[in-house]
Parts: sequence; C-alpha cells; structure tokens
Amino acid sequence: MIARLHLESSTKAPISVAASHHGDLRRKQGYSVAMVVEESRLLQVCLFSNLHKNTKQLNYENLLPDVVIIADKVDAQLKQQMLRYMAANAVGTKSKVH
Repeated sequence: MIARLHLESSTKAPISVAASHHGDLRRKQGYSVAMVVEESRLLQVCLFSNLHKNTKQLNYENLLPDVVIIADKVDAQLKQQMLRYMAANAVGTKSKVH
C-alpha cells in the first residue's frame, strides 16, 4: 500500500502477486466469496479508522487523493484475489467432473 501511495498519480499500479496468493490461501482455508469480500471491507474500515484517529498528523492537501488510492488499491487486490479464487474453483470443478 505504501509503495502504491509513493507512485505518481498517473502511474498504473502493478498487479499484486500477494493478493493472488491470498486468494489461493483463503480458498484452501474454506472461505466463501462473501467471507473474502467481508475481510476486504474490514480492512478498509481499519485503514480509514486509523486515518481518522491520526487526523492531527495528516497532510490535508494529500488526504483525499491518498484515500482514493487506498480504496482503489484495496478493491484492486480484492479483484485479484477473486480472479485467482474463481480460477482455482474452475480447475477444482473440472477435475471433479472427470
């Protein structure tokens, strides 16, 4: 997340390999899609709660752009997790059919 915040605003963030691995892990742990989405929602709540608790240390000129970047990154990582999760499910379903 910090690396993404330091990129130029016009730079496209790379795909997160960690998010893919996280999707694999959650699938192996038996998480449902709803559970993974809830986990992502809780992450955002924690991040934004911490920003709120530390408002005195924040640079308000950067605050809203950074919040947009944080929300976008969390959503992009959730998307990557779900793509990996669904791909693994598709492979698992095919192997059960044959």
